[in-house]
Order: sequence, then C-alpha cells, then structure tokens
Amino acid sequence: MPNRHDIHVLNGLIAATLDSAERLDLIADDSESSGHGSLFSALAEERRDMARVMAATVTALGGQPDTSGSIFAKAQRAVMDMSHALMRDEAGLVDAADRGEAALDKRFHAAVADEKLSATTRETIRRAHAAIHRETTEVHSLRRSVDGQKDASNRLFPQ
Repeated sequence: MPNRHDIHVLNGLIAATLDSAERLDLIADDSESSGHGSLFSALAEERRDMARVMAATVTALGGQPDTSGSIFAKAQRAVMDMSHALMRDEAGLVDAADRGEAALDKRFHAAVADEKLSATTRETIRRAHAAIHRETTEVHSLRRSVDGQKDASNRLFPQ
C-alpha cells in the first residue's frame, strides 16, 4: 500500500488528539472555574473535530482510521486522577492541560517535518498543527496567569 506511512502517521496523531480531548474533558469537569471549564470543553471539542478530519483523510487514503486513544494515555489519565485527588487545585489542572497540549504540539510539529509524507497529508497535518499551536499558546498563557495569581495570594508575596 503506497500510503502506508501517511496512514500510520495520521493514525498516531488521531490517537494523540483523541487522548488530548479526553484529558481536556476531564480537566474541564474537575475545574472549579466556569471560564476554565468552558475553555477546556471547547478545546476538547476542537480536538475531536481535528481527529474526524484526519480520520477522513485516512479513509480517503484507503486505511482504517484509529477511533480511540492510546493505552499510554489511559495510564497517564490514571496518574493524573491520582495526582488531582491528592492536590486538588486549579493551578494543577491548568498545568496538566498545559503539559498535555505542549506534548501534542511537539508531536504535530515533528509530523509536519516528516519528509516521507505526501504533500496532501502534510497539509492536513499542518492545518491541524497551526490550530493546536495557537491553542497551546493560549493554554500556556492561562497557566502563567494562574501561577501569577497563586504567587500573588501567597502571604510572602510583597504587597
């Protein structure tokens, strides 16, 4: 099958994107801030939309699209659940979202640089990566803001 590499890369990105959507849904559900919860829910839905677009590309290439996240992500979510149970705070949730989205951004960045991909597949991935990168920057800014609020509320912070 001449599209085997494209299908393999896309399916890996689909799994990672679905993992991200699940992680963002969990964070949205656990968030005590309605604004943060709404943001993470919206990002999760965007991730599912991206996965659908990539799945359609896999189908067009003659492959079977991945429809679930990875086993690694399930273990990662279990660790995140334990961590959140021990340290229930908004900053920890936002930090988890930031780390997860940064990892997804790096994965898409590497895929865009893959010279073995066809031009059409690379363009599909590039469009998804542009959105992910923009949203990752937004989540990172939110994390810095939440960290700043946490520091400012510390009694040792100069007033």
